Amino acid sequence: MQKNYIKIGIIVVIFVWSVCFPIAKTAVAAEKPDFKVIIGEWVRPDGGYIVRVRDVNPDGSVDAGYFNPGKINIAEANVSLWKGMVKLFIKLQDKGYPGSTYTLYYYPEKDALAGFYYQAAVGQTYEVVFFRKKV
Repeated sequence: MQKNYIKIGIIVVIFVWSVCFPIAKTAVAAEKPDFKVIIGEWVRPDGGYIVRVRDVNPDGSVDAGYFNPGKINIAEANVSLWKGMVKLFIKLQDKGYPGSTYTLYYYPEKDALAGFYYQAAVGQTYEVVFFRKKV
């Protein structure tokens, strides 16, 4: 009798494995977005600020530059997935920008990065949008 339970257990495990494993594999593939879609030069129309994304690394770090109009030092830049959207986070660390951050989300239908700019010097957050610079 106990051998039957073992056989049934093995059959159940094999069945669950064969059914769930392809689904899990598909779910992981579906969650892996193309982060490279944010590569390019992005302009904020309310002041000419520029975010230049040169590359996105496999670990999520981003090779980026920020200009207003001169170069502003970036302490941290990374990309991730948030609720199915590509999210770009940039932390500035320079004179006049100590700890200011951008949290931007990519909107493919508008080819835009939109989100929030936190100006640390005054402790205020602003809604912002960047459009891809057409070449």
